[in-house]
Amino acid sequence: MKSHLRANLLLLGFTLIVCSVIYPLILFAVGGTLFPTAATGSIVTDGKEVVRGSHLIAQPFTDDAYFWPRPSAASFNATASGASNYGANNPKLRDRVAQQLGPLVVYKKDSSSVGTDKDNPRSPQKDIEVWFATKPDRVAEWSAEFETAAGNWAKTDFANDKYGLQGDFILAWAKDHQEVIGEWKKANPTKTDDPKPEDIVAFFFASYAKVFPGKWPGVVEVEQQDKTKIKRIEPVSSDSAIAANFFEMWLRDPANKDKVSDLEPVVADMVMASASGLDPDITLRNALSVYQLDRIAAKRTPQGGNQKTVREEIAALARKMSFTPLSGLIGEPLVNVLDLNRELDVRFPVPSGGSP
Repeated sequence: MKSHLRANLLLLGFTLIVCSVIYPLILFAVGGTLFPTAATGSIVTDGKEVVRGSHLIAQPFTDDAYFWPRPSAASFNATASGASNYGANNPKLRDRVAQQLGPLVVYKKDSSSVGTDKDNPRSPQKDIEVWFATKPDRVAEWSAEFETAAGNWAKTDFANDKYGLQGDFILAWAKDHQEVIGEWKKANPTKTDDPKPEDIVAFFFASYAKVFPGKWPGVVEVEQQDKTKIKRIEPVSSDSAIAANFFEMWLRDPANKDKVSDLEPVVADMVMASASGLDPDITLRNALSVYQLDRIAAKRTPQGGNQKTVREEIAALARKMSFTPLSGLIGEPLVNVLDLNRELDVRFPVPSGGSP
């Protein structure tokens, strides 16, 4: 019995030493010697002190002077890596994509939808606003059909169990317009709790459309007498939120089919997140699209410079830095967003007075 116990303890100790000490030390030594960068997380630094990121993890670049990464269901948080798992017909996915595309899409430059005024071309955003205003109760129709989008609008800025600007505005409106709560109670006769803004948002928009037909409750910044600025909601006919929220509805309207056919195509990875939510690469097609190159070239062209030339040089840089996985065996060319943006700052610095 003692001999068996001794043998088992020796085997256990030997296994622990080999698997938990010797093996990790060998991997650490080999990795640190042969692959020093990868072994430490592929960290990108400026010099020895300032960490700029990792080759393996995407960052939320949002400035117009930089290439933008893929969307992230994890909000680019490496500790929360994962996907949304929304199916293609999930209203939450459709709303997120539409919210991104509405303010972003452009017409093809040679299409009839841009008009004849080359100095002031027509944009989808302008057309969406015009279309929105042609029907007085468009907001009511939208909130009834797109419940997810309307609910998300009502919950914007919601944090710490307190509603933000939109939510407070809805509750204040319901207090002054009793028909909102009345309609909600008719639809929910068994509920006794006070409704939240997202619960009554459809009834709110129906009431709002009667008071302000053809208007959107936009967030505006107002300067006070003491020169401080506050944000409040006012009826507006032009607002980026109109394009964001009504893009899909505008897209579906048969009356807009000619304009829809003139839209520039959008590369899938511009609006679809990866499985990890942290994909550091975008496709070369994404990088070379008008939605990336035109915006970046406009920001990085010096005053008096040739924007077309800068655009072509940035495109050439993206092609040069692109790669295909597994030495070209699978997939299409990709480019690392962090590496490309760092090289942009070196070769095409933003002119003084522009954003960083």
